[in-house]
Amino acid sequence: MAFSQVTVESSNEENDITKSNLFKFYPNPVEDELFIIGSNKIKSIEFIDVLGKRVAIHHFNKSIIKMDVSQLKSGIYLIQATDENGKQETQKLVVK
Repeated sequence: MAFSQVTVESSNEENDITKSNLFKFYPNPVEDELFIIGSNKIKSIEFIDVLGKRVAIHHFNKSIIKMDVSQLKSGIYLIQATDENGKQETQKLVVK
Protein backbone atom coordinates (compact mmCIF):
# COMPACT_ATOMS: atom_id res chain seq x y z
CA MET A 1 0.00 0.00 0.00
CA ALA A 2 1.47 3.37 -1.01
CA PHE A 3 0.65 6.79 0.34
CA SER A 4 1.10 9.99 -1.57
CA GLN A 5 2.38 13.15 0.04
CA VAL A 6 -0.29 15.66 1.02
CA THR A 7 0.47 19.33 1.52
CA VAL A 8 -1.94 21.50 3.48
CA GLU A 9 -1.80 25.26 2.99
CA SER A 10 -3.80 27.88 4.76
CA SER A 11 -6.36 29.52 2.54
CA ASN A 12 -6.47 33.29 2.17
CA GLU A 13 -10.20 32.95 1.51
CA GLU A 14 -10.77 31.75 5.06
CA ASN A 15 -8.77 34.67 6.39
CA ASP A 16 -10.73 37.06 4.17
CA ILE A 17 -13.99 35.69 5.52
CA THR A 18 -12.96 36.27 9.13
CA LYS A 19 -11.64 39.75 8.30
CA SER A 20 -14.88 40.58 6.52
CA ASN A 21 -16.82 41.96 9.46
CA LEU A 22 -18.84 44.71 7.81
CA PHE A 23 -20.93 42.76 5.31
CA LYS A 24 -21.43 39.51 3.47
CA PHE A 25 -23.31 39.04 0.22
CA TYR A 26 -24.58 36.29 -2.05
CA PRO A 27 -24.77 34.93 -4.68
CA ASN A 28 -21.44 35.65 -6.32
CA PRO A 29 -21.56 35.59 -9.30
CA VAL A 30 -24.96 37.28 -9.43
CA GLU A 31 -27.50 37.72 -12.22
CA ASP A 32 -30.54 39.57 -10.90
CA GLU A 33 -30.93 39.74 -7.12
CA LEU A 34 -28.13 40.37 -4.65
CA PHE A 35 -28.59 39.81 -0.93
CA ILE A 36 -26.41 41.76 1.50
CA ILE A 37 -26.18 41.17 5.23
CA GLY A 38 -24.40 43.73 7.37
CA SER A 39 -23.08 43.31 10.89
CA ASN A 40 -24.42 46.85 11.49
CA LYS A 41 -26.90 48.96 9.59
CA ILE A 42 -25.58 49.73 6.12
CA LYS A 43 -25.87 53.35 5.03
CA SER A 44 -24.67 53.00 1.44
CA ILE A 45 -23.63 50.49 -1.19
CA GLU A 46 -21.48 51.58 -4.14
CA PHE A 47 -20.71 49.61 -7.28
CA ILE A 48 -17.37 50.48 -8.89
CA ASP A 49 -16.28 49.09 -12.26
CA VAL A 50 -12.79 47.83 -13.13
CA LEU A 51 -11.82 51.29 -14.38
CA GLY A 52 -12.59 52.80 -10.98
CA LYS A 53 -15.78 54.53 -12.10
CA ARG A 54 -18.72 54.56 -9.69
CA VAL A 55 -21.59 53.09 -11.70
CA ALA A 56 -24.23 53.06 -8.96
CA ILE A 57 -24.78 54.15 -5.37
CA HIS A 58 -27.70 53.19 -3.17
CA HIS A 59 -28.56 54.52 0.30
CA PHE A 60 -30.09 52.42 3.07
CA ASN A 61 -30.54 52.31 6.80
CA LYS A 62 -30.81 48.58 7.44
CA SER A 63 -28.68 45.49 7.91
CA ILE A 64 -30.46 43.09 5.52
CA ILE A 65 -30.74 44.27 1.93
CA LYS A 66 -32.18 42.75 -1.22
CA MET A 67 -31.05 44.55 -4.39
CA ASP A 68 -31.95 44.24 -8.06
CA VAL A 69 -28.64 44.37 -9.95
CA SER A 70 -30.01 43.34 -13.35
CA GLN A 71 -29.24 46.84 -14.70
CA LEU A 72 -25.49 46.25 -14.24
CA LYS A 73 -23.61 45.02 -17.30
CA SER A 74 -21.83 41.68 -17.06
CA GLY A 75 -18.37 42.03 -15.57
CA ILE A 76 -16.34 42.45 -12.42
CA TYR A 77 -17.19 45.16 -9.91
CA LEU A 78 -16.08 46.28 -6.50
CA ILE A 79 -18.92 46.55 -4.05
CA GLN A 80 -18.21 49.04 -1.26
CA ALA A 81 -20.39 49.23 1.82
CA THR A 82 -20.40 51.99 4.41
CA ASP A 83 -22.03 51.25 7.75
CA GLU A 84 -23.75 53.50 10.27
CA ASN A 85 -20.39 54.14 12.00
CA GLY A 86 -18.71 55.33 8.79
CA LYS A 87 -16.66 52.13 8.46
CA GLN A 88 -16.09 51.01 4.87
CA GLU A 89 -15.31 47.65 3.31
CA THR A 90 -14.82 46.66 -0.30
CA GLN A 91 -15.25 43.23 -1.88
CA LYS A 92 -15.23 41.83 -5.41
CA LEU A 93 -18.52 41.04 -7.18
CA VAL A 94 -19.01 39.24 -10.49
CA VAL A 95 -22.15 40.06 -12.49
CA LYS A 96 -23.19 37.49 -15.09
